[in-house]
Amino acid sequence: MHYQTHWRLAFLLAFFFQLIVWLVLMVVIPQVFQAMKPPPEQTPMEWVDIAEETPIPVEEPQEQEPEPEPPPPPPPPETEEPEEVEAVVEAEIPEEAITEILKDVQDMKDDAAESAPKVLRSGEGKQMGQPGKILHAEQPPFGVIDFKGRIAVSAHIGKDGKVMSTRIMISSGNLIYDRMARRIVETKWKFTPASDVNGEPMESDMQCPVYFNMKPARKIK
Repeated sequence: MHYQTHWRLAFLLAFFFQLIVWLVLMVVIPQVFQAMKPPPEQTPMEWVDIAEETPIPVEEPQEQEPEPEPPPPPPPPETEEPEEVEAVVEAEIPEEAITEILKDVQDMKDDAAESAPKVLRSGEGKQMGQPGKILHAEQPPFGVIDFKGRIAVSAHIGKDGKVMSTRIMISSGNLIYDRMARRIVETKWKFTPASDVNGEPMESDMQCPVYFNMKPARKIK
């Protein structure tokens, strides 16, 4: 019985001794391995220049200029009295002249399709000494026809100063109006025949402008 008690005590002591050793090993050994590890590499620090912050300028409040005074209203326009316009008095057209011209127009309708007569040149081969002259140039009265403008007629003058034939050089675009201008030159115009170097009358051509509803550009006898 005495040996059995010592054996139990030894067993308990051995158990507690191993427990203490195990605890010590569990605590100390990790610390030893941790201390044996190499220290971690440290990342080198980079120096970065920080730009100085530019101070934001503070706008000073501007003084508001006083608004200009509105200009005074313009004075009311003066009422101008209308100028008196002189009345234009149109000259009366003689009824006889109108009747005669209208009669000629009626006659023209019958032979409007006829071509212009050929100019007779019986004076060919003669040298002109003095050109012919216009003694009287009849112009149609205003308002006879609607056309306004100039019709150029070439008249072939005989040795006696009478018109032998006519032709249109500048047309109105209307055959009746052209024929009317030719008829006026043939029946109303007066001429002095041209003469040769010996003073003898000879045939010649003369330009005769006829103006409708307008004044002649130059004075014609």
